[in-house]
Amino acid sequence: MIRINLLPEKKKKKKPKPVPGFIVAGAILSTVALIVVIFVTYNVKAELKSLRERSARNKERITALQKRLKELKNYEALLQSVQKKKEIIVSLRKNQEIPVRLLDDLSRYLPDSVWFKSLQMKGKIVNLDGFAFTNSDIVNFVNNLKRSDLFKSVSLLETRRQEITEKELKEKITVYYFRMVLEVKG
Repeated sequence: MIRINLLPEKKKKKKPKPVPGFIVAGAILSTVALIVVIFVTYNVKAELKSLRERSARNKERITALQKRLKELKNYEALLQSVQKKKEIIVSLRKNQEIPVRLLDDLSRYLPDSVWFKSLQMKGKIVNLDGFAFTNSDIVNFVNNLKRSDLFKSVSLLETRRQEITEKELKEKITVYYFRMVLEVKG
């Protein structure tokens, strides 16, 4: 007897072939590598963001510090200016006594027949030009100044006889011109 099977025949499913190990290992390694790359990228981006924020804060701080540095330099310049002015004031106070004493001694020892044409003081040196009616008046004046304790040295540089015209009297008067240098002590 012949049997005829009219039922569809069940096809046997073929067993899938196992996936080779290197493909599985490659897929796992690729996935791990992808996860690592994503993680590193995220960390680098976070670090970059952090560094940019830090850079912005540092720039702001640098700007603020530059303003303070400028203020400090202005303050130092002002302080130096005030210090120089203070030194000038102290120097003037220290030296204001010398001209007063100089004029006092000159007027104290000045004979009636002697008068000054010019008086210049540069530092401790005094240049004095003047006239006298007699040569002995000039000598008395020089000797009087040498006795003063204000002067270190008194030097008579020049004396000469000179005629000047008196406008009111309309006549010539003979006088003695003198030039001397005085050195102030201290």
